[in-house]
Amino acid sequence: MRIRSFSIIGIALFVLLIMAFLLPSGAAEQAATAEKAGPPPVFQTEQEVATEKFLCNLEASLADKFFDFRKRPVIQVAVFDFTDGAGNVVKAGAAWADKIARRLYPQPQFRVLSHDRVQKYLSWNSLGTVGKLDAAGLRLLQRRINTMDPGNGIHALITGEVKKGMGRSLQLQVYLVNFAAHIGEMELEKNFVDMKTLWTEIPLPTEQAVQEATEVLTRGEKEAFSEGRFLILANTRGYPLVETEYLKMLTKEQAFAWDKIPSALIVGREEYTMPKQVQIGAGTVTLEPIEVPFGSSKRLEHSFLHGKFATNEVYFDETIPAMKYQLNASFIDLKNNQTYSETMEVEVFSGSTTIVVLSFFVPSEKERIRSGIHPHIKIYPAYGKGLEILPRG
Repeated sequence: MRIRSFSIIGIALFVLLIMAFLLPSGAAEQAATAEKAGPPPVFQTEQEVATEKFLCNLEASLADKFFDFRKRPVIQVAVFDFTDGAGNVVKAGAAWADKIARRLYPQPQFRVLSHDRVQKYLSWNSLGTVGKLDAAGLRLLQRRINTMDPGNGIHALITGEVKKGMGRSLQLQVYLVNFAAHIGEMELEKNFVDMKTLWTEIPLPTEQAVQEATEVLTRGEKEAFSEGRFLILANTRGYPLVETEYLKMLTKEQAFAWDKIPSALIVGREEYTMPKQVQIGAGTVTLEPIEVPFGSSKRLEHSFLHGKFATNEVYFDETIPAMKYQLNASFIDLKNNQTYSETMEVEVFSGSTTIVVLSFFVPSEKERIRSGIHPHIKIYPAYGKGLEILPRG
């Protein structure tokens, strides 16, 4: 009986030992399996699925239309807040523009302009935003942006419209516009714009969400279009310019009285030499002398102005937004290898012409010794009502 008792106890101990050995291994195996499986799946909402699908489609369409690995490996994009179709910026429109910009921003294939820069473009056009562009609107936008920011490098504009759809949904229409497309008379006549249109419907969770999405943030009324003509004339040959009594007769309140003004500025008698490395800029934009085609009407205008202001070059001549601009000019005097510079804030008035004359005076060695004159830059502003320069008749 004792032997049998020990046998039963031994068997029991052996079974317990086997269980103790196997149980931790099984638990570890279960834990490892659970770790491989990862966290439980998170199911996307219907809204998230539709949004992701549309953003993927937009990326692919943008690349398909504009990407060229040789000529255009990086697509520069300007994204504008979407409207409600009536020109008003709505909450969903601003949110979608931001969503698209954030989606494209980290990708090396795209370069997205900052929101501040886009807003500056709008202010130059007296706009709150742009929806679907027609040919005339695109040409004006091109001219204004390319004039004020000539190195913009923009390839595509992304604009769009959002509207309330059926039930609790939001209809989204996005336009991928070719900013560099030529808009000539034929395009204007046929109202042709090179763009690709994308459409989708995004479900929203509640009716309240739909109402909030279509809430107006900025009214689309266009501001009074305020612009003026701005000309920058320059004497870059080094001779001094002298102000005449007639310069003060030029004001923005009256048209240019050319018949009463034989010359606003004349050439002084001091001897001079040529300045070197002349630079003229408006804000951060560096300007170059304008080359006017022989048959252009501006050639006659510029020749007329050179006669009135004793200048030899035109650096800028455009109709631009009526506002203040920072003008800067500089040159190097090789006699002492010193840089001379001058800046002035110039205001362009609505419906008027602002003429700014830059005089780069570099006295000769003889003149420096005789008169003690140093090189300098003088800036002369002149104004006249209206955008025409040549006298009528």
